[in-house]
Amino acid sequence: MNFDWTEKNKEFKSHVAGLFAQGNLPAAESLEHAELPELERLTREYLGKLAEVGYLNVGIGPAAASQTMELIAGQEELARVSSSLFLAVETSARLFGGLIAGFGEAAHVQEILEPLSRGELIGAVAVSEAEDTQDPSGFRTTAYQNGQEFVLSGRKSFVTNGPIADCLAIVGNIGEQPAVFLVEKGLPGLIMGPRLQTLGYNGLAVASIELDNVHIPRSRVLGPFDDQTPLDFLRSVEDMVLAVGSIGLMQSLVAEARQYAGSNNRGGKAIFSYQEIRFKLAEMLTLTQTAQLLTYRAGWMAAEADPEARTTLHCAKVFAAEASEKVASLAMQIMAGKGYVSGNMVERCYREAKFAGIAGTTCEIARMSIAEDLLRQYPTHRRERGDRRD
Repeated sequence: MNFDWTEKNKEFKSHVAGLFAQGNLPAAESLEHAELPELERLTREYLGKLAEVGYLNVGIGPAAASQTMELIAGQEELARVSSSLFLAVETSARLFGGLIAGFGEAAHVQEILEPLSRGELIGAVAVSEAEDTQDPSGFRTTAYQNGQEFVLSGRKSFVTNGPIADCLAIVGNIGEQPAVFLVEKGLPGLIMGPRLQTLGYNGLAVASIELDNVHIPRSRVLGPFDDQTPLDFLRSVEDMVLAVGSIGLMQSLVAEARQYAGSNNRGGKAIFSYQEIRFKLAEMLTLTQTAQLLTYRAGWMAAEADPEARTTLHCAKVFAAEASEKVASLAMQIMAGKGYVSGNMVERCYREAKFAGIAGTTCEIARMSIAEDLLRQYPTHRRERGDRRD
């Protein structure tokens, strides 16, 4: 199996990289220190430029499966530039936009997806509940029908893009069935909490929200659904985004550690000449490229609708998330005190690396899923009767 990029993939990859290389956009680092109004302005500016090269359209709609590898090629470039911007853009385009494209009606595509693809609209998705629930569906956020409207109430936590979004896709229940409610900014009863201060991703706008009897037209409700298909879609997309984000993070760390090792001296010679530094750099590159190839394979299998695609995606997500923590730690060790000083890229990546392991399908839950899938492929009776050595 050959994961070389096609000419189309390479062209798209270079277009995304070129946006930031040409200096026609503010430095992505400016996001990390921006207050909310400035952060929203910068995010919209980036979205507009990304729309010009088609980034917001790739992987969305009927052609999504065939564009998987092209999308990953572009995502890698954006993730390498800025982790915060990457998550903001992917939340809007691939999570929010993917829901509209996959489960919305024609009116949703025209009224929401088209401006979204032009970078004129920011989307957010609210899934996680603010409180634990004993409900098997996992949602206390519920709605009841009142004529041609639904009345929605509940609380959601850790909503990425929440404070700057024009429209939020909020997952809840109608009766015992899941549904997605499209809630526009400013609707009465939508209460946005203060921007959360997080360990990493300081250039990301995150908040909790409360919904107090929000009236939503029936035309702005996706579902209710008979199964968990929309939720499975969100989990798969989020896991792939987090895996690719981890790769971008590792690539940045490898480049920074390599540059530092070649340009700084210790004991009268470049630290790159010390064997222990070379070993660390070698391990960093090995982990990065292994995560990269496993994620490519997961993307390729998803595009081919391979029955083991979900398992491979979980493998890729676990490996990439945990490898990024290791690579960040090795980079910090190479740079020593300089890497530990607040404000440098390695210190930022060190804080951000942990997120992929606890977001989306957590590493613990992913491992359980991998094991369950493995047991389904090799049931007990086959193990008991096979290959006995007496």
